Amino acid sequence: MRARWSILLFCASAAQLACSSPLSEAEQVRAEAPSSVVRSPLHLARRRESGYQPRHLRPEEFVVAPVDDDEPHMGKRDGVTAPDIGQMATFTTENPEPTRLGTGFKFLGNSNHEIDKQNVDNLAPPTTDQGSIVNLKWSMSLSHTRLLNGGWVREQTITDLPPSKDFTAAEIAIAPNAYRELHWHRVPEWGYVLGGNGRLTAIDEDGKFFISDIRGPTNTSDPDIYYFPSGVPHSIQALDEGLELLLVFPDGNFDALGTTFMLSDWFARTPLDVLAKNLGISDISILSKIPQKDPYLLQSTKPPPPLGHASDEAVTSPQGTIDPSRYVFRLADQNETIAAGGGGWFKIQDSVTNFPVSQQTASALVHVEPNGLREMHWNNNDEWLYIISGTARATAFGGSSSSRTFDFQPGDTAVFPASYGHYVENTSPTEPLIYLELFKAPKFIDFSATQWLALTPPQIVADLLNISTEVVEGFMKVKPGIIA
Repeated sequence: MRARWSILLFCASAAQLACSSPLSEAEQVRAEAPSSVVRSPLHLARRRESGYQPRHLRPEEFVVAPVDDDEPHMGKRDGVTAPDIGQMATFTTENPEPTRLGTGFKFLGNSNHEIDKQNVDNLAPPTTDQGSIVNLKWSMSLSHTRLLNGGWVREQTITDLPPSKDFTAAEIAIAPNAYRELHWHRVPEWGYVLGGNGRLTAIDEDGKFFISDIRGPTNTSDPDIYYFPSGVPHSIQALDEGLELLLVFPDGNFDALGTTFMLSDWFARTPLDVLAKNLGISDISILSKIPQKDPYLLQSTKPPPPLGHASDEAVTSPQGTIDPSRYVFRLADQNETIAAGGGGWFKIQDSVTNFPVSQQTASALVHVEPNGLREMHWNNNDEWLYIISGTARATAFGGSSSSRTFDFQPGDTAVFPASYGHYVENTSPTEPLIYLELFKAPKFIDFSATQWLALTPPQIVADLLNISTEVVEGFMKVKPGIIA
């Protein structure tokens, strides 16, 4: 009997102590804020005014309890405070470790800590990650770099990133005044100027001549992009600052035979008498110095006219000329489309809207403000992305309770397969995130999760998500795009 009374007294004391424990700061905010504010998941500004920080965005700071290095329990090293809602882990140790709120265990052997630091969501993934999503990310820094006489080039193909079946990409740098030799491709070529300035030349199937300068980004303007349809022969020359490009081709297996054709390589594989006859040259010896191996890049023997003077090199064609706007799109002349969610802007280019020649590639330059979120959405086609500047995290949802979170730095590429739900979050509280979205499609198309819910009868959504219809009625009926 005495034992039973002791147990009852102990339980009563514990219950009283629990009831008298002070509420956490987050619990106090929820208790004191009006119910309409607590329930509403939308208007972030109103929620911040109430003192409630939106938990689906990366917190700027985590409150981390002191850690005893000799303590075998590793839960507090990861900086994740309960409740674990999928936030990115931050670590109190010099190097990140595969731990999260008491799960996992520290490294006993070695690890590549620099890679771990750049991929925290891979090392200590959020608890929302489940299933078996394959790797969807590649860093250009891991690609083999070919050093050439006049620059360098490195690629991301389907062998590097198997899910990238729609696109191959290459970063190419051309030294001042050097050329990318005359060539053509079986597939179209889409180019984005990462830095410097250059000059393009080409002809179309009718023999019309094209020449245009292309400009890189400045502090006040965005760079140019260009597009050559399949088969269009062209050259690229760097001007006095040099030129760096991101080239994207709508074929993941771009290195396959029969994809790229170099003029010098073709001539070297043709009998000289046939070549001379074809070119109308009677003295075969004139062709004796044709390169026997294509140079890919080569130095110029004479500097070209400066930026803005492309017309000085124009060749008169009896068939006429091609206006630069046919193959070159000036992003600097395009207005920004401000996202309704208030977190950034887009510049979209596709053949249906504003760049008719770009039949197989729709693209968007995306600017996400610090801590902003490219909203949860999905696409009809695979989305290929390239990080220009800033840092990001993204979760890919593949259905059947499968998802995986990735972290991104400049120069990273990634693929979100068609219909995979995903978001892209700027993980920096101070720096904008700038990246490209590309699709093998004539038109840019995406589906917004928020807009879908807002345009569904509220009771259906409320019953599914166990929230009130008042909350549903607060959802945006236009695409937020990018959320502040």
